[in-house]
Amino acid sequence: MKPKTRYIVGATPVPKKSGFLSRLVVVVSLWLLAISTSVAQEYANIEYLCADWGPAMKLSGKTNEPPQFSDTEEEVYFLKQVGRFTRKTRLVPDLLSGSMAEDIGHGISIYLCKMKPDGGDKTEIKELWKNPNYPIDTQGQSTWMDVNERTRKIALAITYAGSDVTGLWTMNLDGRELKRIITPAVTTNYLQAINHPSWTPDGQWIVFEEELRGMNPNRFNIARCNAAGQQFARLLEATEKIEYMQPSVSPDGRRIAFSKYPNGYPGGRHLWLVDVEGRNPHQLLTEKSKPLGGDYPTWSPDGKRILITGKIVEAASGEMLLQRRPVIQGRQGTYGWPHWGELGIVGSVVNGILFTDIELREAKWIGSSKLAQCTGAKNSCRW
Repeated sequence: MKPKTRYIVGATPVPKKSGFLSRLVVVVSLWLLAISTSVAQEYANIEYLCADWGPAMKLSGKTNEPPQFSDTEEEVYFLKQVGRFTRKTRLVPDLLSGSMAEDIGHGISIYLCKMKPDGGDKTEIKELWKNPNYPIDTQGQSTWMDVNERTRKIALAITYAGSDVTGLWTMNLDGRELKRIITPAVTTNYLQAINHPSWTPDGQWIVFEEELRGMNPNRFNIARCNAAGQQFARLLEATEKIEYMQPSVSPDGRRIAFSKYPNGYPGGRHLWLVDVEGRNPHQLLTEKSKPLGGDYPTWSPDGKRILITGKIVEAASGEMLLQRRPVIQGRQGTYGWPHWGELGIVGSVVNGILFTDIELREAKWIGSSKLAQCTGAKNSCRW
């Protein structure tokens, strides 16, 4: 007499006495069923990158019509990276990883955007890159932006990303005429990176930090080029022990404030000044002839004061005018890589963009990087 055969939906008949194989077929069948019936949800990974002040801009609704700019009102211009994906939640864990989730990517886009100083009226000006070879790595400070008020152009430096978007770029405030003016050099000794661009007020020159990776240790120079990326020259060149970083051109275009690391990076750093041609480098001291420690210098709009980490000093004398760290959500914090505008200080950090009042009392998030679940609402995955 033949043994009775038990049938499982979606499986071939298995003799009853083959208990192990039968249970295996059941598990595999349920796993396949779980995959086919998993729940899918659309998400976007929104990352705010760099930011700076610029004249308020009104975009025209007509093709090829130039935007209108305000002579009195400021807005915040910034870069945003959006990665879109579908997350499927399984009914049973993945057999190999044990994960209950499966993410399916749909590519990324990098946008030039603007917003009001309070974080309102966020607007995508233009999509700059769609699905570049590599996303911009946001684990550290990887992008820097500087707006030229006179020419209404942006200098943009991107460090950690694939070779198709790194380097030094320029574009108009409406995102048009995007050009890479310096492609990072690669030699047998080092990989070049461009950081911290700063325009001269007339828009003819861009001063920046040139990082040479792989020099053991890395070297940090201060260099410049013209608006087309030509006439490259090093203004201050590093040695084995001395590094020059984070240049910021004064509003009158005559001086550059920068951080000097006398014992290499990372380590102690001091505020120095140098002529815009690279002559007469000198340390800015306090009124008691002590070094001013700090980094990320930025000038006040009138050029009379300099902000460094936790301090505001007089540019002419080094006199300490204010020493305070702003409060962020009840705790003392920082304002990121800052730009000083008429209304306050805007800075970018890993988690987003901060606005800080000029008295350094309080900072608030005006753009927070986050994972956003998409809904049926318009642009629900954009901000």
